[in-house]
Amino acid sequence: MPSTYLKNHISILLLTIFLLPLTSFSQKTSDTYESLWKVIENDTTTKPIKLIYLDSYIAKAQKENNTLKHYKGLEKKSFVVSYTEALELIEEMQPLLYKINNDSLTGDFINRNVVLHYKNRHFNQALQYAIASENYNEEHKNFYNLNLVKRNIGNIYYHTRHYQKAVSYFSQAKNYYKGINDYNHSRAYLSTLYSLGKTYTQLQSTDSLQNTIVEIEQNVHLLNAKHKETENGYLNYLKGCLAFLENNTADAATFFKNALPIVTANEDFTNEHVIYLYLGKIAWLNDDKVTAVTYFSKVDDLFKEKQFLNYELREAYDYLISFYKETNQTQLQLQATENVIALNKQFEEEQLKLSNTLHTELETKKLENERSVLNISNKQYGFGLVVLGILILLLLIYVIWQDNEKKKLKIKFTALIEKVKTDKIVLEKARIEEEQKLEKEQINSVINENKVANLNVEKSFSLTEKKLLKQLERFENEKQFLKPIKLDELAQDLGTNRSTLSTLLNKEKGSFNTYINELRINEVLKDLTENSDLRKLSIQEIAENYGFANPKSFTQQFKAQTSLTPSYFIEQLELQDLN
Repeated sequence: MPSTYLKNHISILLLTIFLLPLTSFSQKTSDTYESLWKVIENDTTTKPIKLIYLDSYIAKAQKENNTLKHYKGLEKKSFVVSYTEALELIEEMQPLLYKINNDSLTGDFINRNVVLHYKNRHFNQALQYAIASENYNEEHKNFYNLNLVKRNIGNIYYHTRHYQKAVSYFSQAKNYYKGINDYNHSRAYLSTLYSLGKTYTQLQSTDSLQNTIVEIEQNVHLLNAKHKETENGYLNYLKGCLAFLENNTADAATFFKNALPIVTANEDFTNEHVIYLYLGKIAWLNDDKVTAVTYFSKVDDLFKEKQFLNYELREAYDYLISFYKETNQTQLQLQATENVIALNKQFEEEQLKLSNTLHTELETKKLENERSVLNISNKQYGFGLVVLGILILLLLIYVIWQDNEKKKLKIKFTALIEKVKTDKIVLEKARIEEEQKLEKEQINSVINENKVANLNVEKSFSLTEKKLLKQLERFENEKQFLKPIKLDELAQDLGTNRSTLSTLLNKEKGSFNTYINELRINEVLKDLTENSDLRKLSIQEIAENYGFANPKSFTQQFKAQTSLTPSYFIEQLELQDLN
Protein backbone atom coordinates (compact mmCIF):
# COMPACT_ATOMS: atom_id res chain seq x y z
CA MET A 1 0.00 0.00 0.00
CA PRO A 2 2.73 2.56 0.83
CA SER A 3 4.33 1.71 -2.49
CA THR A 4 1.08 2.49 -4.39
CA TYR A 5 0.65 5.70 -2.39
CA LEU A 6 4.20 6.81 -3.25
CA LYS A 7 3.68 6.06 -6.93
CA ASN A 8 0.49 8.14 -6.99
CA HIS A 9 2.24 11.13 -5.43
CA ILE A 10 5.17 10.88 -7.84
CA SER A 11 2.71 10.78 -10.79
CA ILE A 12 0.91 13.89 -9.48
CA LEU A 13 4.24 15.70 -9.01
CA LEU A 14 5.40 14.85 -12.56
CA LEU A 15 2.08 16.00 -14.04
CA THR A 16 2.35 19.27 -12.11
CA ILE A 17 5.89 19.90 -13.38
CA PHE A 18 4.87 19.06 -16.96
CA LEU A 19 1.64 21.09 -16.99
CA LEU A 20 3.03 24.19 -15.24
CA PRO A 21 4.95 25.54 -18.29
CA LEU A 22 1.97 24.82 -20.55
CA THR A 23 -0.31 26.73 -18.18
CA SER A 24 2.19 29.57 -18.07
CA PHE A 25 2.49 29.57 -21.87
CA SER A 26 -1.30 29.60 -22.22
CA GLN A 27 -1.50 32.50 -19.79
CA LYS A 28 1.09 34.46 -21.79
CA THR A 29 -0.77 33.96 -25.08
CA SER A 30 -3.87 35.41 -23.43
CA ASP A 31 -1.95 38.55 -22.43
CA THR A 32 -2.14 41.66 -24.61
CA TYR A 33 0.49 42.30 -27.26
CA GLU A 34 1.53 45.40 -25.32
CA SER A 35 2.15 43.54 -22.04
CA LEU A 36 4.15 40.82 -23.81
CA TRP A 37 6.17 43.35 -25.76
CA LYS A 38 6.94 45.31 -22.60
CA VAL A 39 8.72 42.25 -21.14
CA ILE A 40 10.47 41.49 -24.45
CA GLU A 41 11.85 45.03 -24.73
CA ASN A 42 12.91 45.26 -21.09
CA ASP A 43 16.73 45.30 -20.89
CA THR A 44 16.69 43.29 -17.65
CA THR A 45 14.82 40.36 -19.26
CA THR A 46 17.17 37.40 -19.73
CA LYS A 47 17.52 35.78 -23.15
CA PRO A 48 15.67 32.50 -22.20
CA ILE A 49 12.73 34.44 -20.76
CA LYS A 50 12.73 36.80 -23.75
CA LEU A 51 12.48 33.80 -26.09
CA ILE A 52 9.52 32.37 -24.12
CA TYR A 53 7.66 35.69 -24.37
CA LEU A 54 8.53 36.03 -28.05
CA ASP A 55 7.15 32.56 -28.76
CA SER A 56 3.97 33.53 -26.88
CA TYR A 57 3.73 36.78 -28.87
CA ILE A 58 4.18 34.89 -32.18
CA ALA A 59 1.70 32.15 -31.18
CA LYS A 60 -0.90 34.78 -30.22
CA ALA A 61 -0.44 36.54 -33.57
CA GLN A 62 -0.79 33.25 -35.48
CA LYS A 63 -3.90 32.29 -33.52
CA GLU A 64 -5.52 35.66 -34.19
CA ASN A 65 -4.26 35.75 -37.81
CA ASN A 66 -2.53 39.09 -37.14
CA THR A 67 0.05 39.19 -39.95
CA LEU A 68 1.78 42.42 -38.87
CA LYS A 69 2.25 41.28 -35.26
CA HIS A 70 3.40 37.86 -36.49
CA TYR A 71 6.02 39.54 -38.69
CA LYS A 72 7.10 41.87 -35.87
CA GLY A 73 7.59 38.93 -33.48
CA LEU A 74 9.64 36.93 -35.97
CA GLU A 75 11.82 39.94 -36.77
CA LYS A 76 12.54 40.58 -33.08
CA LYS A 77 13.32 36.90 -32.49
CA SER A 78 15.82 36.92 -35.40
CA PHE A 79 17.99 39.30 -33.34
CA VAL A 80 18.04 36.92 -30.34
CA VAL A 81 18.74 33.51 -31.90
CA SER A 82 21.76 32.07 -33.73
CA TYR A 83 22.70 32.94 -37.32
CA THR A 84 21.29 29.66 -38.71
CA GLU A 85 17.99 30.04 -36.82
CA ALA A 86 17.77 33.71 -37.87
CA LEU A 87 18.07 32.71 -41.55
CA GLU A 88 15.10 30.34 -41.09
CA LEU A 89 13.08 33.13 -39.45
CA ILE A 90 13.94 35.53 -42.29
CA GLU A 91 12.60 32.95 -44.73
CA GLU A 92 9.41 32.65 -42.65
CA MET A 93 9.01 36.45 -42.65
CA GLN A 94 9.09 36.80 -46.44
CA PRO A 95 5.53 35.56 -47.29
CA LEU A 96 4.16 37.68 -44.43
CA LEU A 97 5.90 40.70 -45.93
CA TYR A 98 4.17 40.10 -49.28
CA LYS A 99 0.80 40.00 -47.51
CA ILE A 100 1.46 43.24 -45.61
CA ASN A 101 2.69 44.99 -48.80
CA ASN A 102 4.30 48.01 -47.14
CA ASP A 103 7.19 49.86 -48.82
CA SER A 104 8.82 51.00 -45.60
CA LEU A 105 8.65 47.52 -44.09
CA THR A 106 10.12 46.00 -47.26
CA GLY A 107 13.08 48.39 -47.12
CA ASP A 108 13.53 47.54 -43.44
CA PHE A 109 13.41 43.80 -44.28
CA ILE A 110 16.24 44.13 -46.82
CA ASN A 111 18.27 46.08 -44.25
CA ARG A 112 17.67 43.29 -41.70
CA ASN A 113 19.35 40.90 -44.13
CA VAL A 114 22.30 43.28 -44.47
CA VAL A 115 22.83 43.47 -40.69
CA LEU A 116 22.38 39.71 -40.16
CA HIS A 117 25.02 38.75 -42.76
CA TYR A 118 27.37 41.60 -41.83
CA LYS A 119 27.42 40.79 -38.10
CA ASN A 120 28.25 37.17 -38.92
CA ARG A 121 31.09 38.23 -41.28
CA HIS A 122 29.34 37.11 -44.45
CA PHE A 123 30.39 40.39 -46.03
CA ASN A 124 29.73 39.43 -49.63
CA GLN A 125 26.08 38.49 -48.95
CA ALA A 126 25.70 41.60 -46.78
CA LEU A 127 26.94 43.81 -49.59
CA GLN A 128 24.62 42.20 -52.14
CA TYR A 129 21.65 43.00 -49.90
CA ALA A 130 23.06 46.48 -49.23
CA ILE A 131 23.12 47.26 -52.96
CA ALA A 132 19.53 46.00 -53.31
CA SER A 133 18.48 48.02 -50.25
CA GLU A 134 20.10 51.21 -51.54
CA ASN A 135 18.27 50.84 -54.87
CA TYR A 136 14.92 50.06 -53.23
CA ASN A 137 15.01 52.83 -50.62
CA GLU A 138 16.18 55.43 -53.14
CA GLU A 139 13.33 54.46 -55.47
CA HIS A 140 10.72 54.66 -52.68
CA LYS A 141 12.31 57.75 -51.07
CA ASN A 142 12.63 56.06 -47.68
CA PHE A 143 15.56 58.17 -46.53
CA TYR A 144 15.78 56.77 -42.99
CA ASN A 145 16.29 53.21 -44.29
CA LEU A 146 18.51 54.51 -47.11
CA ASN A 147 20.92 56.06 -44.63
CA LEU A 148 20.80 52.99 -42.39
CA VAL A 149 22.10 50.97 -45.32
CA LYS A 150 24.74 53.63 -46.05
CA ARG A 151 25.99 53.11 -42.49
CA ASN A 152 26.07 49.36 -43.12
CA ILE A 153 28.04 49.80 -46.36
CA GLY A 154 30.40 52.08 -44.42
CA ASN A 155 30.86 49.33 -41.82
CA ILE A 156 31.66 46.78 -44.54
CA TYR A 157 34.22 49.14 -46.07
CA TYR A 158 35.68 49.66 -42.57
CA HIS A 159 36.09 45.95 -41.86
CA THR A 160 37.70 45.40 -45.27
CA ARG A 161 40.13 48.31 -44.69
CA HIS A 162 38.75 50.69 -47.34
CA TYR A 163 38.76 53.51 -44.78
CA GLN A 164 38.32 56.52 -47.09
CA LYS A 165 35.26 54.88 -48.66
CA ALA A 166 33.92 54.18 -45.16
CA VAL A 167 34.34 57.87 -44.23
CA SER A 168 32.37 58.87 -47.33
CA TYR A 169 29.38 56.64 -46.48
CA PHE A 170 29.41 57.45 -42.76
CA SER A 171 29.55 61.19 -43.53
CA GLN A 172 26.53 60.98 -45.86
CA ALA A 173 24.51 59.17 -43.19
CA LYS A 174 25.66 61.55 -40.44
CA ASN A 175 24.65 64.65 -42.39
CA TYR A 176 21.17 63.22 -43.00
CA TYR A 177 20.52 62.22 -39.36
CA LYS A 178 21.90 65.50 -38.02
CA GLY A 179 19.25 67.57 -39.77
CA ILE A 180 16.17 65.83 -38.29
CA ASN A 181 14.90 66.47 -34.76
CA ASP A 182 13.66 63.00 -33.82
CA TYR A 183 14.92 60.57 -31.14
CA ASN A 184 15.63 57.64 -33.49
CA HIS A 185 17.49 59.99 -35.83
CA SER A 186 19.47 61.42 -32.89
CA ARG A 187 20.55 57.93 -31.80
CA ALA A 188 21.54 57.04 -35.36
CA TYR A 189 23.41 60.37 -35.66
CA LEU A 190 25.54 59.72 -32.56
CA SER A 191 26.12 56.07 -33.49
CA THR A 192 27.35 57.17 -36.92
CA LEU A 193 29.67 59.72 -35.32
CA TYR A 194 31.22 56.89 -33.29
CA SER A 195 31.75 54.86 -36.50
CA LEU A 196 33.44 57.89 -38.07
CA GLY A 197 35.67 58.23 -35.00
CA LYS A 198 36.83 54.61 -35.25
CA THR A 199 37.60 55.09 -38.94
CA TYR A 200 39.60 58.27 -38.30
CA THR A 201 41.54 56.27 -35.69
CA GLN A 202 42.56 53.73 -38.33
CA LEU A 203 43.54 56.57 -40.67
CA GLN A 204 45.50 58.14 -37.75
CA SER A 205 43.75 61.43 -38.53
CA THR A 206 43.93 63.08 -35.11
CA ASP A 207 42.32 66.40 -36.15
CA SER A 208 39.25 64.69 -37.64
CA LEU A 209 39.04 62.37 -34.62
CA GLN A 210 39.23 65.35 -32.23
CA ASN A 211 36.44 67.17 -34.14
CA THR A 212 34.27 64.04 -34.04
CA ILE A 213 34.75 63.70 -30.26
CA VAL A 214 33.75 67.35 -29.77
CA GLU A 215 30.64 66.83 -31.93
CA ILE A 216 29.60 63.81 -29.84
CA GLU A 217 30.12 65.76 -26.58
CA GLN A 218 27.96 68.60 -27.90
CA ASN A 219 25.06 66.32 -28.86
CA VAL A 220 25.09 63.42 -26.36
CA HIS A 221 22.49 65.33 -24.28
CA LEU A 222 19.92 64.42 -26.98
CA LEU A 223 19.80 60.83 -25.61
CA ASN A 224 17.95 59.46 -22.60
CA ALA A 225 19.89 58.46 -19.47
CA LYS A 226 20.46 54.81 -20.43
CA HIS A 227 21.59 55.49 -24.00
CA LYS A 228 23.67 58.44 -22.82
CA GLU A 229 25.57 56.15 -20.42
CA THR A 230 26.35 53.73 -23.27
CA GLU A 231 27.37 56.53 -25.64
CA ASN A 232 29.66 58.06 -22.99
CA GLY A 233 31.37 54.68 -22.64
CA TYR A 234 32.13 54.62 -26.35
CA LEU A 235 33.11 58.30 -26.19
CA ASN A 236 35.78 57.33 -23.62
CA TYR A 237 36.90 54.63 -26.05
CA LEU A 238 37.46 57.26 -28.80
CA LYS A 239 39.20 59.58 -26.33
CA GLY A 240 41.52 56.69 -25.46
CA CYS A 241 42.30 56.20 -29.17
CA LEU A 242 43.08 59.91 -29.58
CA ALA A 243 45.32 60.02 -26.49
CA PHE A 244 47.18 56.92 -27.73
CA LEU A 245 47.75 58.46 -31.18
CA GLU A 246 49.10 61.57 -29.43
CA ASN A 247 51.48 59.37 -27.37
CA ASN A 248 49.70 60.24 -24.11
CA THR A 249 49.63 56.66 -22.83
CA ALA A 250 48.65 57.51 -19.23
CA ASP A 251 45.44 59.29 -20.26
CA ALA A 252 44.79 56.65 -22.93
CA ALA A 253 44.90 53.87 -20.33
CA THR A 254 42.47 55.78 -18.05
CA PHE A 255 39.99 56.39 -20.89
CA PHE A 256 40.14 52.77 -22.04
CA LYS A 257 39.64 51.40 -18.52
CA ASN A 258 36.65 53.73 -18.04
CA ALA A 259 35.17 52.55 -21.35
CA LEU A 260 35.71 48.83 -20.71
CA PRO A 261 32.77 48.11 -18.31
CA ILE A 262 30.26 49.76 -20.67
CA VAL A 263 31.62 48.04 -23.79
CA THR A 264 31.69 44.66 -22.00
CA ALA A 265 28.15 45.10 -20.62
CA ASN A 266 27.03 45.87 -24.18
CA GLU A 267 28.32 42.38 -25.19
CA ASP A 268 30.52 44.08 -27.79
CA PHE A 269 33.30 41.49 -27.71
CA THR A 270 35.19 42.97 -30.68
CA ASN A 271 35.67 46.45 -29.19
CA GLU A 272 36.23 44.90 -25.75
CA HIS A 273 39.24 43.08 -27.19
CA VAL A 274 40.42 46.14 -29.13
CA ILE A 275 40.62 47.85 -25.73
CA TYR A 276 42.68 44.88 -24.43
CA LEU A 277 44.95 45.33 -27.46
CA TYR A 278 45.50 49.02 -26.66
CA LEU A 279 46.07 48.32 -22.94
CA GLY A 280 48.60 45.67 -23.96
CA LYS A 281 50.41 48.09 -26.27
CA ILE A 282 50.51 50.69 -23.50
CA ALA A 283 51.97 48.15 -21.03
CA TRP A 284 54.51 47.09 -23.69
CA LEU A 285 55.59 50.71 -24.26
CA ASN A 286 56.02 51.03 -20.48
CA ASP A 287 58.27 47.93 -20.57
CA ASP A 288 55.77 45.84 -18.60
CA LYS A 289 55.78 43.00 -21.10
CA VAL A 290 54.29 40.38 -18.77
CA THR A 291 51.14 42.50 -18.26
CA ALA A 292 51.10 43.30 -21.98
CA VAL A 293 51.14 39.61 -22.91
CA THR A 294 48.22 38.99 -20.51
CA TYR A 295 46.15 41.46 -22.56
CA PHE A 296 47.37 40.14 -25.93
CA SER A 297 46.54 36.59 -24.83
CA LYS A 298 42.90 37.66 -24.39
CA VAL A 299 42.86 38.43 -28.13
CA ASP A 300 44.38 35.02 -28.84
CA ASP A 301 41.71 33.36 -26.65
CA LEU A 302 39.01 35.21 -28.61
CA PHE A 303 40.40 33.87 -31.90
CA LYS A 304 40.44 30.32 -30.52
CA GLU A 305 36.80 30.72 -29.46
CA LYS A 306 35.39 32.51 -32.53
CA GLN A 307 37.83 31.32 -35.23
CA PHE A 308 37.91 34.85 -36.67
CA LEU A 309 39.09 38.34 -35.71
CA ASN A 310 38.74 41.84 -37.07
CA TYR A 311 41.89 42.98 -38.87
CA GLU A 312 42.80 45.58 -36.25
CA LEU A 313 43.25 42.80 -33.64
CA ARG A 314 45.85 40.96 -35.75
CA GLU A 315 48.58 43.22 -34.32
CA ALA A 316 48.38 41.36 -30.98
CA TYR A 317 50.14 38.40 -32.59
CA ASP A 318 53.13 40.51 -33.64
CA TYR A 319 53.74 41.26 -29.96
CA LEU A 320 53.06 37.68 -28.81
CA ILE A 321 55.47 36.20 -31.37
CA SER A 322 58.13 38.76 -30.41
CA PHE A 323 57.71 38.00 -26.68
CA TYR A 324 57.75 34.21 -27.08
CA LYS A 325 60.83 34.44 -29.31
CA GLU A 326 62.57 36.72 -26.82
CA THR A 327 61.79 34.35 -23.92
CA ASN A 328 62.60 31.14 -25.88
CA GLN A 329 59.04 29.76 -25.61
CA THR A 330 59.22 28.08 -29.00
CA GLN A 331 56.01 26.04 -28.70
CA LEU A 332 53.94 29.12 -27.88
CA GLN A 333 55.75 31.03 -30.63
CA LEU A 334 54.83 28.27 -33.07
CA GLN A 335 51.16 28.34 -32.01
CA ALA A 336 50.97 32.13 -32.36
CA THR A 337 52.66 31.87 -35.77
CA GLU A 338 50.11 29.30 -36.96
CA ASN A 339 47.26 31.54 -35.78
CA VAL A 340 48.56 34.58 -37.62
CA ILE A 341 48.99 32.53 -40.82
CA ALA A 342 45.35 31.41 -40.50
CA LEU A 343 44.28 35.02 -39.92
CA ASN A 344 46.22 36.29 -42.93
CA LYS A 345 44.49 33.71 -45.11
CA GLN A 346 41.11 34.72 -43.71
CA PHE A 347 41.71 38.42 -44.45
CA GLU A 348 43.07 37.67 -47.93
CA GLU A 349 40.00 35.54 -48.80
CA GLU A 350 37.63 38.25 -47.56
CA GLN A 351 39.43 40.86 -49.67
CA LEU A 352 39.31 38.74 -52.82
CA LYS A 353 35.64 37.82 -52.37
CA LEU A 354 34.58 41.41 -51.87
CA SER A 355 36.81 43.24 -54.35
CA ASN A 356 34.56 42.65 -57.35
CA THR A 357 31.38 43.67 -55.52
CA LEU A 358 32.93 46.68 -53.82
CA HIS A 359 34.58 48.15 -56.86
CA THR A 360 32.43 46.93 -59.76
CA GLU A 361 28.81 46.50 -58.71
CA LEU A 362 28.63 49.67 -56.61
CA GLU A 363 30.27 51.69 -59.38
CA THR A 364 27.98 50.11 -61.98
CA LYS A 365 25.01 51.22 -59.92
CA LYS A 366 26.33 54.79 -59.98
CA LEU A 367 26.78 54.56 -63.74
CA GLU A 368 23.22 53.35 -64.17
CA ASN A 369 21.96 56.30 -62.11
CA GLU A 370 23.98 58.67 -64.29
CA ARG A 371 22.52 57.00 -67.38
CA SER A 372 18.98 57.46 -66.03
CA VAL A 373 19.64 61.17 -65.45
CA LEU A 374 21.05 61.51 -68.96
CA ASN A 375 18.03 59.72 -70.48
CA ILE A 376 15.67 62.22 -68.82
CA SER A 377 17.81 65.09 -70.07
CA ASN A 378 17.77 63.66 -73.59
CA LYS A 379 13.99 63.66 -73.69
CA GLN A 380 13.86 67.25 -72.49
CA TYR A 381 16.61 68.95 -74.42
CA GLY A 382 16.87 67.20 -77.78
CA PHE A 383 19.52 65.83 -80.06
CA GLY A 384 22.38 68.16 -79.09
CA LEU A 385 22.21 67.14 -75.47
CA VAL A 386 21.83 63.48 -76.48
CA VAL A 387 25.28 63.66 -78.10
CA LEU A 388 26.66 65.55 -75.12
CA GLY A 389 25.10 63.02 -72.74
CA ILE A 390 26.61 60.11 -74.61
CA LEU A 391 30.03 61.78 -74.53
CA ILE A 392 29.72 62.41 -70.80
CA LEU A 393 28.60 58.82 -70.24
CA LEU A 394 31.51 57.46 -72.25
CA LEU A 395 33.88 59.72 -70.32
CA LEU A 396 32.38 58.52 -67.04
CA ILE A 397 32.72 54.90 -68.15
CA TYR A 398 36.37 55.49 -69.03
CA VAL A 399 37.12 57.30 -65.76
CA ILE A 400 35.38 54.63 -63.66
CA TRP A 401 37.08 51.87 -65.64
CA GLN A 402 40.46 53.47 -64.95
CA ASP A 403 39.52 53.90 -61.28
CA ASN A 404 38.47 50.23 -61.06
CA GLU A 405 41.74 49.12 -62.65
CA LYS A 406 43.70 51.15 -60.10
CA LYS A 407 41.64 49.65 -57.26
CA LYS A 408 42.17 46.12 -58.56
CA LEU A 409 45.93 46.74 -58.75
CA LYS A 410 45.87 48.15 -55.22
CA ILE A 411 44.06 45.05 -53.94
CA LYS A 412 46.60 42.80 -55.69
CA PHE A 413 49.42 44.86 -54.15
CA THR A 414 47.89 44.54 -50.64
CA ALA A 415 47.42 40.80 -51.09
CA LEU A 416 51.01 40.49 -52.32
CA ILE A 417 52.38 42.35 -49.28
CA GLU A 418 50.36 40.03 -47.02
CA LYS A 419 51.79 37.05 -48.92
CA VAL A 420 55.36 38.32 -48.40
CA LYS A 421 54.63 38.70 -44.67
CA THR A 422 53.04 35.25 -44.50
CA ASP A 423 55.95 33.64 -46.38
CA LYS A 424 58.34 35.20 -43.89
CA ILE A 425 56.28 33.81 -40.99
CA VAL A 426 56.12 30.38 -42.64
CA LEU A 427 59.93 30.34 -42.98
CA GLU A 428 60.28 31.31 -39.33
CA LYS A 429 57.84 28.55 -38.40
CA ALA A 430 59.87 26.03 -40.44
CA ARG A 431 63.04 27.19 -38.67
CA ILE A 432 61.43 26.69 -35.25
CA GLU A 433 60.18 23.24 -36.21
CA GLU A 434 63.65 22.31 -37.48
CA GLU A 435 65.23 23.45 -34.19
CA GLN A 436 62.67 21.44 -32.20
CA LYS A 437 63.33 18.37 -34.34
CA LEU A 438 67.10 18.64 -33.82
CA GLU A 439 66.59 19.00 -30.05
CA LYS A 440 64.51 15.82 -29.98
CA GLU A 441 67.14 13.99 -32.04
CA GLN A 442 69.86 14.97 -29.55
CA ILE A 443 67.78 13.98 -26.50
CA ASN A 444 66.40 10.71 -27.81
CA SER A 445 69.28 9.82 -30.19
CA VAL A 446 66.72 8.85 -32.79
CA ILE A 447 66.11 10.27 -36.22
CA ASN A 448 62.56 11.45 -36.68
CA GLU A 449 60.91 11.11 -40.02
CA ASN A 450 61.46 14.15 -42.23
CA LYS A 451 58.36 16.18 -42.86
CA VAL A 452 57.79 17.97 -46.15
CA ALA A 453 56.12 21.36 -45.57
CA ASN A 454 52.64 22.10 -46.92
CA LEU A 455 51.94 18.45 -47.99
CA ASN A 456 49.17 16.34 -46.51
CA VAL A 457 50.69 12.98 -47.52
CA GLU A 458 54.19 11.62 -47.14
CA LYS A 459 56.23 11.16 -50.29
CA SER A 460 58.73 8.42 -50.88
CA PHE A 461 62.04 9.32 -52.51
CA SER A 462 64.95 7.28 -53.68
CA LEU A 463 68.29 7.84 -51.97
CA THR A 464 69.47 9.83 -55.01
CA GLU A 465 66.38 12.04 -54.91
CA LYS A 466 66.74 12.65 -51.17
CA LYS A 467 70.36 13.65 -51.67
CA LEU A 468 69.47 16.00 -54.54
CA LEU A 469 66.59 17.61 -52.60
CA LYS A 470 68.97 18.27 -49.69
CA GLN A 471 71.48 19.82 -52.11
CA LEU A 472 68.72 21.94 -53.68
CA GLU A 473 67.77 23.15 -50.21
CA ARG A 474 71.36 24.28 -49.68
CA PHE A 475 71.34 25.84 -53.17
CA GLU A 476 68.26 27.88 -52.15
CA ASN A 477 69.56 28.84 -48.69
CA GLU A 478 72.85 30.08 -50.17
CA LYS A 479 70.89 31.98 -52.85
CA GLN A 480 73.00 30.56 -55.67
CA PHE A 481 70.01 31.10 -57.96
CA LEU A 482 70.80 34.84 -58.05
CA LYS A 483 73.67 34.27 -60.46
CA PRO A 484 73.03 33.28 -64.13
CA ILE A 485 72.86 29.47 -64.24
CA LYS A 486 71.78 26.77 -66.69
CA LEU A 487 70.33 23.32 -66.05
CA ASP A 488 73.56 21.56 -67.16
CA GLU A 489 75.65 23.75 -64.85
CA LEU A 490 73.39 23.12 -61.84
CA ALA A 491 73.39 19.36 -62.53
CA GLN A 492 77.20 19.40 -62.64
CA ASP A 493 77.38 21.40 -59.37
CA LEU A 494 75.10 18.86 -57.70
CA GLY A 495 77.09 15.90 -59.00
CA THR A 496 74.32 14.47 -61.18
CA ASN A 497 73.28 14.53 -64.82
CA ARG A 498 70.84 16.78 -66.68
CA SER A 499 68.19 14.05 -67.12
CA THR A 500 68.02 13.02 -63.44
CA LEU A 501 67.86 16.63 -62.20
CA SER A 502 65.28 17.65 -64.82
CA THR A 503 63.02 14.71 -63.89
CA LEU A 504 63.18 15.58 -60.17
CA LEU A 505 62.53 19.30 -60.80
CA ASN A 506 59.55 18.56 -63.04
CA LYS A 507 58.17 16.28 -60.35
CA GLU A 508 58.72 18.54 -57.33
CA LYS A 509 59.41 22.11 -58.41
CA GLY A 510 57.99 22.59 -61.91
CA SER A 511 60.36 23.03 -64.84
CA PHE A 512 63.90 24.28 -64.28
CA ASN A 513 63.07 27.76 -65.59
CA THR A 514 59.91 27.98 -63.46
CA TYR A 515 61.83 26.91 -60.37
CA ILE A 516 64.66 29.43 -60.83
CA ASN A 517 62.34 32.33 -61.77
CA GLU A 518 60.04 31.73 -58.79
CA LEU A 519 63.01 31.73 -56.42
CA ARG A 520 64.31 34.98 -57.91
CA ILE A 521 60.97 36.80 -57.89
CA ASN A 522 60.18 35.71 -54.31
CA GLU A 523 63.60 36.97 -53.25
CA VAL A 524 63.21 40.31 -55.00
CA LEU A 525 59.73 40.77 -53.47
CA LYS A 526 61.09 40.17 -49.98
CA ASP A 527 64.09 42.44 -50.49
CA LEU A 528 62.11 45.29 -52.09
CA THR A 529 59.64 45.18 -49.19
CA GLU A 530 62.37 45.35 -46.55
CA ASN A 531 65.10 47.41 -48.26
CA SER A 532 64.19 50.95 -49.32
CA ASP A 533 67.68 51.51 -50.82
CA LEU A 534 67.09 48.70 -53.32
CA ARG A 535 64.05 50.57 -54.67
CA LYS A 536 66.30 53.44 -55.72
CA LEU A 537 68.03 51.26 -58.32
CA SER A 538 66.85 51.16 -61.93
CA ILE A 539 64.84 48.18 -63.20
CA GLN A 540 67.89 47.15 -65.25
CA GLU A 541 70.15 47.17 -62.16
CA ILE A 542 67.62 45.15 -60.13
CA ALA A 543 67.27 42.65 -62.99
CA GLU A 544 71.06 42.15 -63.14
CA ASN A 545 71.34 41.78 -59.33
CA TYR A 546 68.78 38.99 -59.33
CA GLY A 547 70.15 36.94 -62.22
CA PHE A 548 67.90 38.05 -65.08
CA ALA A 549 69.39 38.50 -68.55
CA ASN A 550 67.66 41.82 -69.21
CA PRO A 551 64.96 44.20 -67.79
CA LYS A 552 62.32 42.87 -70.20
CA SER A 553 62.75 39.29 -69.00
CA PHE A 554 62.64 40.44 -65.35
CA THR A 555 59.46 42.52 -65.89
CA GLN A 556 57.72 39.66 -67.72
CA GLN A 557 58.48 37.16 -64.95
CA PHE A 558 57.53 39.64 -62.21
CA LYS A 559 54.18 40.36 -63.84
CA ALA A 560 53.52 36.68 -64.57
CA GLN A 561 53.87 35.83 -60.89
CA THR A 562 52.31 38.92 -59.26
CA SER A 563 50.02 40.47 -61.93
CA LEU A 564 51.87 43.75 -61.23
CA THR A 565 54.83 45.45 -62.88
CA PRO A 566 57.95 45.94 -60.74
CA SER A 567 57.67 49.73 -61.26
CA TYR A 568 54.13 49.80 -59.85
CA PHE A 569 55.11 47.56 -56.90
CA ILE A 570 58.04 49.84 -56.01
CA GLU A 571 55.88 52.96 -56.36
CA GLN A 572 53.24 51.57 -53.98
CA LEU A 573 55.90 50.55 -51.45
CA GLU A 574 57.26 54.11 -51.48
CA LEU A 575 53.75 55.55 -51.01
CA GLN A 576 53.15 53.10 -48.15
CA ASP A 577 56.34 54.20 -46.40
CA LEU A 578 55.40 57.85 -46.92
CA ASN A 579 51.98 57.31 -45.34
